[in-house]
Amino acid sequence: MSKRHDISEFVKDPALLADVCRHVIEAFDSAAEDEAVRQKEAQLREIAKAIERLEKAGVAVPDALRGEKTRLAAELAVNCEGLAALSRMADELDIVLQELKARIGRDDPVPNGDKPRRRRSRFPKTDKQMLREQITRSLKKLGGSARVSDIIEEMGKQLDGKLLPGDLEWRDATNEYAWQNNAKWERFKMIKDGLLRSDSPRGFWQLSEDHT
Repeated sequence: MSKRHDISEFVKDPALLADVCRHVIEAFDSAAEDEAVRQKEAQLREIAKAIERLEKAGVAVPDALRGEKTRLAAELAVNCEGLAALSRMADELDIVLQELKARIGRDDPVPNGDKPRRRRSRFPKTDKQMLREQITRSLKKLGGSARVSDIIEEMGKQLDGKLLPGDLEWRDATNEYAWQNNAKWERFKMIKDGLLRSDSPRGFWQLSEDHT
């Protein structure tokens, strides 16, 4: 069947297009909602914590434990890619829906000229306190002051194997993962709380003198 013929089928019955979208969502969502996936996420978090505790205590980490962490992370990465694809699909469908409503004269009015707010993700993300702790830990490791890109890179190493599905959703607006964007927002709150300096050079984050 040619592409032209495929499109003509959707023109005749637009509901078919909605059905295709539902099938795509179900294909991704069936994996995202699987209880086995949630179990693997919990296992990965606990294994990562166990490895961290052993390393802090100066105890050699068994290769089998590291291997299990790598295996779980690889399996979950496939699932997270699916979640990121769903997020991108939602963004694209939002745009298509707005264009469709404009075409038929059903624009949704936006109060005070503000942009419509994006729906909050239903997938779990790393909590703000954890991000704050990782920012502080990364800065201390980097000498108390570092470029934003270096801090984010160090945080990525610290959070390896601990990130949740919502953390790995891609944000086109800022060209980064959700956890990276959330960490930058948390930085502003840390400045207000006196944990970070407000007069840092552009592109740098610095711990305040009381927290170095």
